[in-house]
Amino acid sequence: MGLQKISFRVPPGLWQAFALQANQLFLSRAPFLDHMIARETPHLAEDLAGRKLSVAAKRHISGMLKKEGAQTASVNIEVTRETATALNQIIRDSNIVRDAFICRLIIFLRGSDSLLKNLGVPLEVKTNIHGSGHITGLEAMPSSPLKAMEAVRDDPLYYIREHVTNNWGTGIYTVQLPRALDWAACFIEDKDVPGTEAYKVDQRLSAEMFALLERDAFANEPLIGRKDDSK
Repeated sequence: MGLQKISFRVPPGLWQAFALQANQLFLSRAPFLDHMIARETPHLAEDLAGRKLSVAAKRHISGMLKKEGAQTASVNIEVTRETATALNQIIRDSNIVRDAFICRLIIFLRGSDSLLKNLGVPLEVKTNIHGSGHITGLEAMPSSPLKAMEAVRDDPLYYIREHVTNNWGTGIYTVQLPRALDWAACFIEDKDVPGTEAYKVDQRLSAEMFALLERDAFANEPLIGRKDDSK
């Protein structure tokens, strides 16, 4: 099984935080990311099925990543040729930004409290519990430490993915994150890309709708306290 180098850019703060966690867990970053990219590429392809990032949206995402930090870290890792081939295929098919996908993958792997809360994902894994935002029927975690590690290894994003799909009806690679994180977006509609014609049309329609709602609200106000000028 041959190896191939791939490179990507990532905001230094995100990479440093990820590297620290990986070191504390005794993880070798390159083999771990190779495994994760290989595991997640099919999910990425499924989320993006039938979608292709426009040139304008791709330029916007790349620009946001560049804006995120002038000292954006350039990372080089070795992955298997199979992993690189599968990733390059989805990049060609969907025109996504490689850096954005890997950044998004790292963001979800870290699973910060603020990210999970924003997406309505419980901070603790609980199965077969009704209410409180928990989904019934999710696979339980083994009690055996090594078996639990194996379960996480095989699908680390399982619980987050299930909750995101249940909450938003979409996958983790297409669910919308705060717009400040557009540099980690795998897909953005043109109507959400500033400067595009679709964005201008959407903004105009939104403004017109807001004006209509304001007019209707004023028209339905009771005439209490108004002076009758006919007298």
